[in-house]
Amino acid sequence: MQGRQRGFTLLELMVVLMVIGLLLSMVNLASSDNAAQSDTEDFGRQLQAAFTQYRQEAVFQNLDLGGGWLPDEFWLLVYTDPNSRELTQNMSVEDLTRLQENPWLPYQGDLAPTLEIPEDIYVRLVIDDEEIVRDDLLDEDTGPLPALLFLSSDEYTPFRMELTHDSDERFMVILSGDGINPISVETVRPDEF
Repeated sequence: MQGRQRGFTLLELMVVLMVIGLLLSMVNLASSDNAAQSDTEDFGRQLQAAFTQYRQEAVFQNLDLGGGWLPDEFWLLVYTDPNSRELTQNMSVEDLTRLQENPWLPYQGDLAPTLEIPEDIYVRLVIDDEEIVRDDLLDEDTGPLPALLFLSSDEYTPFRMELTHDSDERFMVILSGDGINPISVETVRPDEF
């Protein structure tokens, strides 16, 4: 007498599919968390490279450059001496007056003049133990002011910049520089903040 062959019941199949679905959703959550950290670290390295280029440009072109910080982007600014006849001889009276109020103009050179900040990354800039408020760096009439300076002497403003991601508070990417040495980037956990 042959034994009766038994297949899987519908209930057993549903349980297996539910377990597989839960495992896939956990893998998806873990990979999306990694994506937030990866995106933030990539932006931190992008800023580090940009700031290094600003330092080099300031030295090689004998310019004083500044990093202006607007709500959604960084601007590269160049100091323009309002007393220099060579630089101001073709300016209108209105432009010259504006230049005297704010001698920082948008950079016109080989480097990208702006760097977009991803909308899900929050930037906090600290200089001399004080947080810089980006709204204080923009005058509607005269334009942006620099938060960071990159001088022709190869010095720059010592700073600490903290990058966090809206969707994951378990890490922070920190850019920092002492004003002379190369700018560093590191990722830290909340217990290391």
